[in-house]
Amino acid sequence: MTTMVVGEALVDIFETEDGPVELPGGSAFNVARGLGLLGRRVHFATDLGTGPRADMLASTLERSGVVLWPGSTSDSPTSIARAHVHPDGTATYEFDLHFNPPMPPAPGTDAAAHLIKLSPHTFRTGSLAVHLAPDTIRAWIDALSQVATITYDPNFRDGLGPHDEVLARTEEFIALSDVVKASRDDIQRMYPGMSESAVITKWLSMGPQIVALTGGENGAVVATENIRVQSKTPKVDVVDRVGAGDAFMSALIDALGRTSMLGEGTAESRRMLSERQLRSIAGYANAGGAVAVSRRGAVPPTKDELLSFVSSFSVVEV
Repeated sequence: MTTMVVGEALVDIFETEDGPVELPGGSAFNVARGLGLLGRRVHFATDLGTGPRADMLASTLERSGVVLWPGSTSDSPTSIARAHVHPDGTATYEFDLHFNPPMPPAPGTDAAAHLIKLSPHTFRTGSLAVHLAPDTIRAWIDALSQVATITYDPNFRDGLGPHDEVLARTEEFIALSDVVKASRDDIQRMYPGMSESAVITKWLSMGPQIVALTGGENGAVVATENIRVQSKTPKVDVVDRVGAGDAFMSALIDALGRTSMLGEGTAESRRMLSERQLRSIAGYANAGGAVAVSRRGAVPPTKDELLSFVSSFSVVEV
């Protein structure tokens, strides 16, 4: 299974007792890295910028088995996010963003032939990318929607513009997607006062076959139009929650791939998932997030780490 990820890569800067610590991050980067560590074939189109920080991001991707798409570096500074970690492990960020990712290859070019040969089963985008470069992300979706399952994580940020405009663009991409994952914090910012159940119903009516909501100790809800299941979060010592939702997303995509629920012609199969299948997928994805919160920064689990965790907590393996 091949996944095409398009979105932001940046450096998270954490203030510690020993001074600032810089770690690779960015929602799309984290998911690409997570899928690579889980043994999936991943191609990543982004904007790393230039300089030592860009080199750190590129080397981290290479060690994770991720192939960087041509045109994913630029002369701009590497984007950064200054992370402020709160006592409960959640974080808020101050961003300095520079993001100009490559467009999909033009028809008839060698690059287009290469993309067709890859025939990605999955496309993943989300977070900042759809607001910083919406036309580019839409072009990638248009290029791949006939062969790939479109997955999206809003990772909603109020600071990207007026609330109504950010919400409208977010909903535009939800409607283009097959699988949508968001946090409970996301939906509270998006729809103040609307119930979780109502948000799930709304999003499923817009086009996706699967909607997942995460929320730390409250566990995850994974839903189709027919079934909704809740998966409790295994108890772990929380270092921080940075990248936990991205590790969940990587494991969710991996789980769907393991059950042949990704790629051309699989939409109806996702709609008709049984409760047992959905519980297994939800538990596996939740385990990915649980491993991530047990260490500093956005560090997703390897395949061996995730399978070991799944086994030790009696999570049903998909």
